[in-house]
Amino acid sequence: MPALTRGLASNPPAVPDGKAKLRLFDDKLIGFFMEIRVSGKVTYYCRYNDARGRQREVRIGRHGDVTLDQARKRAQEIKAAAALGGDPAADRDRLRAVPTFGEFVEGRYLPHIKGKLRSYRDQESFYRLRLKALWGARYLDQIRPGDVAEFQERLNREGLAGASINRYTAFIKRVFNVALHWEAYEGRNPAQRAEMRREQGRERFLTDAELVALFKALDVEPSRTAACAIAMLAATGARRGEVLSARWDCVDIERRILTVPAASSKSGRARYIPLSDAALRILQRVPRSDSPWVFPSIIDPEKPVGDLRKTWARVKERAGIGGSLCLHQLRHTYASRLVGQGRSLYEVGQLLGHASVTMTARYSHLAPQRLVEAANLALPDSC
Repeated sequence: MPALTRGLASNPPAVPDGKAKLRLFDDKLIGFFMEIRVSGKVTYYCRYNDARGRQREVRIGRHGDVTLDQARKRAQEIKAAAALGGDPAADRDRLRAVPTFGEFVEGRYLPHIKGKLRSYRDQESFYRLRLKALWGARYLDQIRPGDVAEFQERLNREGLAGASINRYTAFIKRVFNVALHWEAYEGRNPAQRAEMRREQGRERFLTDAELVALFKALDVEPSRTAACAIAMLAATGARRGEVLSARWDCVDIERRILTVPAASSKSGRARYIPLSDAALRILQRVPRSDSPWVFPSIIDPEKPVGDLRKTWARVKERAGIGGSLCLHQLRHTYASRLVGQGRSLYEVGQLLGHASVTMTARYSHLAPQRLVEAANLALPDSC
C-alpha cells in the first residue's frame, strides 16, 4: 500500500479498464483511503470496525473541498471515536434518516390519525394552509423553540384569535411528540414549552326575540333538510357533528332519545341526547326519504349534510341577527338559557355531554340570583 501524498491526490493513477473505481489505502493510517473514479474525481474515506465488530465506512470529503492533511486528521478523529465505543457511520445514518417536517406530517402523521381523530380535517388544514410552505422542507431536528414562537407571532400579526393560535400550537406539539415517540429524530419537542395565548370567550347568546325570529326564518327556508338540522342544534344544544351524523336507527321516539354512537361522540363514548317536545316536532318535519341519515345530503342521500354555512348565513340575514354569530353559539345559547332558568350545572353538563362539571362552570355566572341564594346560606340569619 503506498503512502497517500498530495501529489498522488492531485495526479491520481487511472482506473483500470473494466473497473468503476480504484481505492488506494494509506500505509501510515490504517483504514484511511482515497477512492478514484473513472471521471478522475478523488474522495477520501475512513474504514473502521464498530463495537459489534462490523466493518463500517465514513465518507470524509472530496479532494479539493478538503485537503489530504485535513482528511487524514478527520480519519484519525473517526477512528478515535470508534475506539471509544462510538459509531460515526451510525450517527451519519441516523442523521440522514431524519425526515423533513413535510415528509413526516404527510407520510406518517396525517395517515396515522385519519379515521381516528375527529380533528383530522382541522389538523390537515393547519398543515396545508400555513405550515407546509413554512416548515415543509425543514428537517424535524432543525426546528427550534424560537421558530415556534416566531410562528405564533406571525399568526398574531395576521389577526388570529388566541384560541386559534393555541390550536396551531397544540397541533405542532402533537406532531413532534409523535415523532419523538416513533424515534423519527432525536432531540426535544420545540413546542413543549411554547407559551399559550389568552383566550377570549365569545359570550354571544340569542335573546328570546332572536330565537323566535330564528325559528320563523327557518320555517320559510327553502333548504328544508338543512333548516331542520339547524333547528335541531338549537333545540338540543348538541354538537354540529352529533346532529349531522344522526341516523334514523339511533332515534328512539318512544323513549325520546337520540343515541350518539361512540364513533361520532367527542368523548369516544356513546352518549344519549334527550329529545324535547320541540326536538320531536322538528324530527316530524324532516323530509323523509330512503336515506339512513336523519339529515341527508341533497346531492348524495347516502351521505349526511356536510355544510350548513350557506343556509345559516341566509337564515341569520332573514331573521335580522347581526354580528358574527356562529352555529356553535346555538349550543351556548341552549346552555345559558337552562342555567338562567335555575337548572343545575350538573343537569346542564349532562345535557351537553360534558366530560366534567368544570366544562359547564363557564355558565355559572349566568345565574347570579341562584348564587346569591346559595351565598345567603353560609351564615345564620342572626348574623
